[in-house]
Amino acid sequence: MKKISLLLTVMMIGVMSCEDLDPTQGIQNPNLILAGVIGSPGSTGSWLVGQERQMAIVYNEMLVLTELGSDNYVNTQTFFNQLFDALDITFQDTDVNDLQFRIADLRESARTGLEDVFPADPIATDAQRADLLFFLGWGKLLAGELFVALPEVPGSAPVSPETNIQSAITDFLAAEALVPDNAGYKLALARAYYNLGDKTNAVAKATEAIAADANFARFIEFDGTNLPDNDFADALFQRGNFDDLQPLPRLDFLDPKYFIDGDLESPVYIQKIEEAHLIIAEANLADGNIAAAQTNMLDLLTLVGTRSTATFDDAVEDREDRPDANDYMVRASASDPFVDGLVLTRQGGDVTIPVISGTSVTDTQVNALADVVGSLELLYLLRQEIFISEGRRFVDMGIRIPISENEMLLNENVTADQLEPIIPAFIPTNMDDFDFDDAARTVTITLNMNKVLVDNRADAAVVPFF
Repeated sequence: MKKISLLLTVMMIGVMSCEDLDPTQGIQNPNLILAGVIGSPGSTGSWLVGQERQMAIVYNEMLVLTELGSDNYVNTQTFFNQLFDALDITFQDTDVNDLQFRIADLRESARTGLEDVFPADPIATDAQRADLLFFLGWGKLLAGELFVALPEVPGSAPVSPETNIQSAITDFLAAEALVPDNAGYKLALARAYYNLGDKTNAVAKATEAIAADANFARFIEFDGTNLPDNDFADALFQRGNFDDLQPLPRLDFLDPKYFIDGDLESPVYIQKIEEAHLIIAEANLADGNIAAAQTNMLDLLTLVGTRSTATFDDAVEDREDRPDANDYMVRASASDPFVDGLVLTRQGGDVTIPVISGTSVTDTQVNALADVVGSLELLYLLRQEIFISEGRRFVDMGIRIPISENEMLLNENVTADQLEPIIPAFIPTNMDDFDFDDAARTVTITLNMNKVLVDNRADAAVVPFF
């Protein structure tokens, strides 16, 4: 696995920068050059191991940035990015460059696997080709979700998010054609169509995904010994007294989703069938069918109730100047009711955290829904809670990252407007703020961002089906 990952890194340096650089010059070990891989029986399987590793590296770059750039987490005292939390997102940010490079690395590695490795592998299978197509599409999907524009191939003119996502759909459809019963390919299509606001196709693929595997989940594994380890687990769990990457108080019961137990690193779930239920429910609300959406949400709650939890000692967490015990009441804004059970006591005992999906939403709340606006707000709370620490809230808020400075310097096709982030006018920089009354044991969050999103649902940047 280390050999493959080194190969991928060397290849991408050659693709993304100077054409005169020969990455194989002076290398004696044939396992480290492309010629030593092509034609070997089983080389596609080895290449896919490298793709899994590349995916882990992409998520290490992406998760901290996107979670800080949302209302899920606030950063006041860590070694991680200090700017995204205040939505100070610039093309000169080295983290922006790293993220763009890693996404391109994932995409180009998959393309090399499809064009060079797979055709020459005498024992390669259709299922392996399908997974290479999935990785290729996933790189394009992330490009479309996260950036204002990115090239589809190195050095070409950057294309719009919609174009990158539509190109991802082509890859996912090709993967699905090879393995028609794969729930992951169908769910990837549902997500891509959802991003484009294509309600009909999103619902169709979401429905097919549930039928294919009602408990489906796909995750990235990390390796604390051989690397890469889970950087976001470090951010959430392993920073000791210098840990001030903290969740919004109403999300405290879901933190830390990732933890470290010796050499065991928590996986990151990049797909789960919960998303299919959320897509179908939102489509029903867009159609004004509250009753159908309620059924979708109740089915979702049943599924979430079956998902795994982990119990561990989290006493190292220091919730200084924040609620730190389970007797606190939290409300989403001054106009929302107080809710208990959202804050955990971390000193003097173990905590139990959902590690795939968790939510504070109850059957009673769902059954009480009576209008589309209130239903949509609850649905976006479900999305926030179920996708916490997975980089999805940033996308739901309509924020996009500019093209990086390195791309601008190397690619004459980059335009000035592509060096500016997209931050919808209704997204404030104080979305992490709250009032904390230790004596009264209450917390009032300044802004209910789910309500903000729903109130601005007509904006093209958010709530795709409305």
